[in-house]
Amino acid sequence: MVDDKKRSSKEGSAQPEEVQNKDFQTALKALLEAYRPILEADLALAKDPRQLQEQAIQRCPPTCEEELALANQLFDKFFTKDVALALLPDDGRGRFTSVNWDWCFWHIRCCLIFGWLVCRAPRTFRAFTYYLYRYWICIRFANKSPERPLTEEERQDFETLVKALAGAYKPYLTDQLATVEYPAGLPDAVIDGKIDCFVDSELLGRVFDRLLSVDAARALLGKEAFERHSKEPIFGFCRCWCLCSIRFGCCLAHARSVHDLWCCLLEYRRCIGDCFRPLICDITNPGPNTCAAAAFIAACAPLVAIEIDGTASGTSFHHYTLTYSWGGGAPVNDAVVYPDCQRPPGQTSSNVQVGSGTLGYLDATLLPPGETEFTVYLDVFDAGGGKVSCSETFKVKTTAVEISAVAKVTDLVAEDPFNPGSFIKLIKSVSDPNPAVPEVSIGGAFSADGSAYTIGCDRIMTQFLMSSFTLNPLVPVPTFPSAAGGTQLLPTGAVVYDDIPGHPWQSGCFPVMTPNIILNGDLVAAWGALSCSFMGFNYTEPKVLASPFWNSAPLNGRFVLHLEVRDSLVTPRTFPGTVAAVDQVTVWIDNQVPIGLIKSIGGISGCGDLHLKDFVGTTAEILGQAWDPPIDVTVAQQRPNDNFGSYSISFEKNGDPLATGTIVAGSTTRVPNIWPGPLLGAVGTLADWDIVAALDGGPGPLPPHSPKLARGDRCAYVVVMYVSDTTHVGDSGSNHTTGPILYALNIINDIV
Repeated sequence: MVDDKKRSSKEGSAQPEEVQNKDFQTALKALLEAYRPILEADLALAKDPRQLQEQAIQRCPPTCEEELALANQLFDKFFTKDVALALLPDDGRGRFTSVNWDWCFWHIRCCLIFGWLVCRAPRTFRAFTYYLYRYWICIRFANKSPERPLTEEERQDFETLVKALAGAYKPYLTDQLATVEYPAGLPDAVIDGKIDCFVDSELLGRVFDRLLSVDAARALLGKEAFERHSKEPIFGFCRCWCLCSIRFGCCLAHARSVHDLWCCLLEYRRCIGDCFRPLICDITNPGPNTCAAAAFIAACAPLVAIEIDGTASGTSFHHYTLTYSWGGGAPVNDAVVYPDCQRPPGQTSSNVQVGSGTLGYLDATLLPPGETEFTVYLDVFDAGGGKVSCSETFKVKTTAVEISAVAKVTDLVAEDPFNPGSFIKLIKSVSDPNPAVPEVSIGGAFSADGSAYTIGCDRIMTQFLMSSFTLNPLVPVPTFPSAAGGTQLLPTGAVVYDDIPGHPWQSGCFPVMTPNIILNGDLVAAWGALSCSFMGFNYTEPKVLASPFWNSAPLNGRFVLHLEVRDSLVTPRTFPGTVAAVDQVTVWIDNQVPIGLIKSIGGISGCGDLHLKDFVGTTAEILGQAWDPPIDVTVAQQRPNDNFGSYSISFEKNGDPLATGTIVAGSTTRVPNIWPGPLLGAVGTLADWDIVAALDGGPGPLPPHSPKLARGDRCAYVVVMYVSDTTHVGDSGSNHTTGPILYALNIINDIV
């Protein structure tokens, strides 16, 4: 349960001077009077079920036009010029009364309606686009659709708005999708009270913030109106007021009581007040000398970064920039990512005001390895080029320890098919969407992609190690706390850092220096050497290089691939250090090739004579084997332990590659269909070949390269078979295949 203290902290405690203020009371009275007819009408219907039923028959569900009419009814009554001025702080009211601000007033009214409409129900992106169109119509044509066709310029402006909405909406959608894809931890967070009814309440507001960029404002108003109004001194305030109004309209749409209306209005007036404050520069997170942890940023996935929170807003706000430095160096912006997920060099600033929210991120993968302390700088600029600056110094905590893919097949957490009720990380077939078949077997030499890096405050990584553990498939997969007891993937052992000069954090051929840590790379790696040349001088530089494959042969069975990362205190540094983090993925490894054999065709052994007259009205049985052994004979017949793929049979006449035909296109049933084996000498029917239909060419003559045989003729034929499994072999993903298996016959067409 969420207690009252927690709820009030979400809403913000009201101060007596705020709620007793006559201007606030004026706005509150207008808001309640606007809602009164709507509430009274609903109450009357609640008391008269017959009238309710009659209205429901006529207007159920309400149309989009009725919804828009209700919005106009509500905000026409509430948002008058007197109320608008009452909402402004005393020191900001004069900025509007001294100029003609009609355009801004009507603009704000449209912003209120837009926020209210789009938040009345969960909206898909397409529905959001429809309300964006109504918003654009409201601003351009005083809330009435033009009676003439749109001009080409107007169409392009609306297309610009839709593209801006797509960019603003994508981080919101990505965040939701990432939560659905990776729900681990959500049950505990709900049970422990870390997730309540207010969770993510700001996410939709951030969509609005990202949407109303300068380019979007130009498309909303139109080029001519934008050029005219953007020169006015109230333009920046009006834009900020619009954002507050959209959020207020959204808040009203979610209101469930008169008390909620009151809270929405209080936050609305506070938001407007912030629009008139001087430039504000404030970094609240990371705080001074704190340990900032890098985390997965779902909205900008794939991004592992340190979130920078604070405020960049105020009077005549224009934009803000983020930079950072370390070790006394000059500020740079290489790792900066702004809230809309854009980054330098494409985007070097943000023109969206931030009030106690996310200013941006520092991409942990681009921060220099081995550095534990950074300073982040925030510069907030006004329209005239003035600025205020602030900074914070913090220590960094980055833990990027993950095996993300094996043999280039992405892993995921899913229920263990061989031990129901147990959830493990495994790899899924990219070609089989069936959730009941989550695993794919792998074999041959393959890579293991992921990250192996941890650094934090007083600790620094010393090494990482990739190992394998043999599993009993009938027992739930254990979590291995370290590499102890495992088999190292490479004979070179662990990749150690900074223990000797030959193991530096970054290196390269002058002047290009790159990190030696593995971030979103191949973990099957070891220390090697780069061959360099400079001004005719040849030399080598130590470098962590991908091996790039681990040869799994001759292993067969179920295994865990395990990643162990160790760290130590920065001072004193000890090696190998202690286990800092581990990750593991369960894999089925298959290095067995399928079995293929043709024993006889129509009862004729290889190189024998086969007479077509003997098969008129019947078929020629092809006997043989097309079989693949289970990976583990003790485990149930299910994939990927059972990974038989298919077999195909074709024929070729007299060595002519153009004179061919198909007997079996691709049967997925093993022959003989026995499990688990051993196969020994057993055979089965590979095909009942209608050999007469396939080869009888009649009296002839036959065209060139015909696979058929004219009557009275005889010719050598070769039957060809291939057998394959479903194992993902190597990074390429080819399968184990046996073939070509060749079987020669002398066929005589003696049909009369």
